[in-house]
Amino acid sequence: MIYTVTLNPSVDVFLEVENFNFGDKNHVSNEFTLPGGKAINVSRVLNQLNIPTIATGFIGGHQGAFIEEWLEKDKIMTDFVEIKGSNRTNIKLLLDKNETTINSKGPYISHEEINELLYYLSRVGEGDTIIMGGSVPPLKDKLDNDIYSRMVSIAKANRANFIADIPAEYLKDVIKEKPILVKPNSDDLSIIFDVKIESLEDIDKYGKKIIEMGAQNAIVSYGKKGSMFFTRDGHSYVAEEIEIKNLVNSVSCRDAMIGGFIGTFVRTSDPLEAYKVAVAAATATAEVLDLPSREEIEEKIKKVVINQFS
Repeated sequence: MIYTVTLNPSVDVFLEVENFNFGDKNHVSNEFTLPGGKAINVSRVLNQLNIPTIATGFIGGHQGAFIEEWLEKDKIMTDFVEIKGSNRTNIKLLLDKNETTINSKGPYISHEEINELLYYLSRVGEGDTIIMGGSVPPLKDKLDNDIYSRMVSIAKANRANFIADIPAEYLKDVIKEKPILVKPNSDDLSIIFDVKIESLEDIDKYGKKIIEMGAQNAIVSYGKKGSMFFTRDGHSYVAEEIEIKNLVNSVSCRDAMIGGFIGTFVRTSDPLEAYKVAVAAATATAEVLDLPSREEIEEKIKKVVINQFS
């Protein structure tokens, strides 16, 4: 089974405004509300690919009820830890075709709530996969700041696989524990290695170091221009650029990449084929306000061409 763990879920309110006037009254031309959170998005993409998951993490309040009801409506299995606080609400603004995101911090999580989630994850076993994604919410006990490392320890003790798309300050230690996949971007590489990333050659150099540190596979994205893929064979790969007709959703592209990758990798064990589907899923996501359908992803797969970089 695949468990997706979102520590800081959200309700994402999307507002589209044309001819935005700063400091004056504006009218919304289109709006809708969706469940948010990196690992939750992975569950939703995998659901489109007919791969079952269990979505877990922390939920509470009216926002938490909205998230859980939405996922259950889509027939995505859920088993969240109920918290005393309420999940956050994030605002996604599409202003004259430009994306602006306003993210809240999220509720404070207690030591007892942390332990309840870790106890729940202790059920994972050999062959299972934990996908960890997103920010860490405010913690009442700062000693719990190692929650991602503790989740990795549980996975390793139970011989489960794990994937991490988490902030750079947590990722460095997780990489050493041999995750199936990590998904940093170029800014994350800058933080992890304390360097300035200025070119594809820099990404190639430090992406390979991610593999040397322990990761089995790594996808490093560099903004809207694309991504580079690294495997244990010592090579790096890039996808030829695909024209995006109408960019409206770059925020969820990296979540879709993980869903596309693991949804293919669990069936084929072929990392390059998995990367191809990951690129297709990200490209399809860029053109839709929500997440893409299976048909939209499959249509993009036909256009993906992968080349060896080095």
